[in-house]
Amino acid sequence: MERQVGEGIHKSPGLLGYQRSRWWLAGVRAAVPALRGYTLSGVHRLLRRKGWRYKRGRQHLHSPDLAYDLKMAYVQAAHQQAQTSEGKVVLLYMDECSYERRPSVAQGYAPRASKQPLAQVGWTSNGVRRIATCLDVLSGSTFSWQRRHFEVPTLLRFFRAVEATYPLAQRSFIALDNWSPHFHPTILLALQSSKITLLRLPTSSPWTNPVEKFWRRLRQELLLLHDFCDDWLGLQTAVPPWLDRWTLPSPDLLHYVGLSPL
Repeated sequence: MERQVGEGIHKSPGLLGYQRSRWWLAGVRAAVPALRGYTLSGVHRLLRRKGWRYKRGRQHLHSPDLAYDLKMAYVQAAHQQAQTSEGKVVLLYMDECSYERRPSVAQGYAPRASKQPLAQVGWTSNGVRRIATCLDVLSGSTFSWQRRHFEVPTLLRFFRAVEATYPLAQRSFIALDNWSPHFHPTILLALQSSKITLLRLPTSSPWTNPVEKFWRRLRQELLLLHDFCDDWLGLQTAVPPWLDRWTLPSPDLLHYVGLSPL
């Protein structure tokens, strides 16, 4: 019951067909089947017992995606096809990230008192590189490019390279966020004749893309507090070997990003 209540209240009432902008006791009771026999007072007491409070809100820059469930249903359907197609259907999650010459500040071991781990910013100007990665949901293998930027022509070449990586696949689904270049008319037109189908993930929902955890691992193992400092070329050279570690199937990576069936 607690899970049903939490899943219901986290969604906008509009997703369940209610013409309301926020939840109210009668609506919660109607939306959660397990609460149908409760009085409104009983619903109130149950919510308090489970840690829910009726609180004043705060401003937040986020627009709930009313198509959240529909988009996730498409991704789940593609996942099921990939599981049962014996390699004829592939589902990949895709995302991009940037890294800089200047290391990010992070926690690290240091003596007690005033000593702290130092993120040396160096003396030269900062630099930025971009990485694009596709993650196979069944094998845990990845396909990555490192480039100065990912504009529409570069993205299209990346998609073509991904398609060539799966020559036996009859359909390759790629689930990715709503960054406008992903769905540029040039890309959509070019992919009509390909085996690739792009699936939109819900807006402002990074938790729906497992590649975000792949970036977290990259930062934790290589980028946070890195000691390349003014050696910008050295850092750019160190990233590809790290990415190459994950090009083969990896149950460990599947487990790390939350896709392991175990």
